[in-house]
Amino acid sequence: MEKSSIYLTAEEAIDAIIIDFRQYDPQVMLFCSIIGMISNNEIHFKREPGRLGVWINRGGQANMRWLESADLVEFMCAAIRETRWTTELLAAVGSRVFQGRAQAVVNPETGRQGLQIETQMASFACHQCGRCCRSLDYHYDVTAADVARWKALGRDDILRWVDPVIRQNEIVGYRIWVEPGTHQMADTCPFLKKDPTADRWVCDIHAVKPQICRNYPVSRKHATMTGCSGFNKPEEKSG
Repeated sequence: MEKSSIYLTAEEAIDAIIIDFRQYDPQVMLFCSIIGMISNNEIHFKREPGRLGVWINRGGQANMRWLESADLVEFMCAAIRETRWTTELLAAVGSRVFQGRAQAVVNPETGRQGLQIETQMASFACHQCGRCCRSLDYHYDVTAADVARWKALGRDDILRWVDPVIRQNEIVGYRIWVEPGTHQMADTCPFLKKDPTADRWVCDIHAVKPQICRNYPVSRKHATMTGCSGFNKPEEKSG
């Protein structure tokens, strides 16, 4: 069973909020609901019906300016970094961002304050629809630990699809599912196969798949925002 909650230090929680902002389209309603909280009401937003952006004004400024798309996201990320956080404020904002209860707690092992965040994953069940493997872009999310594990296991069949990212003659990262012998991204994961006998997709490297695949989805919100059907009841077939 998936973890129903996760613990994050305050620093990890702030980083997670910024990651949340950047991985989805601008969450205008969410941004408007928290901007007053994190700015002590010194930043004001005004929505415009039918448009995916906002008019924004900082205290003391005479005029409002329009922000949308990446500019709006980066403005919110900067506002998160500038916020003077208390654990109570971080919990309140975290609850809205992650769409689950976030509670300020002290880690008994380290004595550090942080957040315990409900992931709402207890009722999740993978339907093997293959949507995450076929539609999400995780080409740059393979880790050095993934590659080291495949090398230790002698999985040359996987490693031939891994492309090292080299800068100044040093490997600084990796890309996955790159056509062997080229630097061209594969259209889909080469290890995803359609089950010919059922309406499902199968991972041929399930036992050793990348950590990013193992972690998906990390929360109910993550599933909902990326089109995962794991919280929907399977359709009953008549007959």
